[in-house]
Amino acid sequence: MRKLSNLEQAIVAVKSEEYLRGLTMFLDIYGSEDAPSLQSAKAASGLSYFGLVLALVKKDYKHGIELCKRAMNLEFYNPDHYVNLTRVYVAAGKRKKAVETAEAGLKLHPEYDDLLAVRRDLGIRARPSLPFLDRENPINVSLGQAKHAKKVADQEAAAAARVARKR
Repeated sequence: MRKLSNLEQAIVAVKSEEYLRGLTMFLDIYGSEDAPSLQSAKAASGLSYFGLVLALVKKDYKHGIELCKRAMNLEFYNPDHYVNLTRVYVAAGKRKKAVETAEAGLKLHPEYDDLLAVRRDLGIRARPSLPFLDRENPINVSLGQAKHAKKVADQEAAAAARVARKR
């Protein structure tokens, strides 16, 4: 069994959701004098996962997005890059970009489980309450917030009723 390189160990850490450890490892790797080339397809996975942990841990969304996009340019056929960029966009609050990225990845890899999962997690956006008005119109925003609050209240009431029945 071969020993994993530092880059591979950092990627494994991120995949295991050990984000802080992964970030520390990536900073050591890319901050050293013998840092891997940032232009090779081999480095693409490292860049993608480094971008993800930069966004999740340091909240450095701009650089996280740049690194994930660079990885996609080097290795557009790797579905993990689409998953990582989607997750960075979600963390940055850019839902529309996240959906577009996930959809683009699914066009290339329609059966890839991680892409399907991240797309499913994004959900499907409800139609505006008044479709003839723009989604950002204050009336639509207020009606949407009220509809969401009612939905949450109904779910909480249903959960409380289930708990009361069990007693």
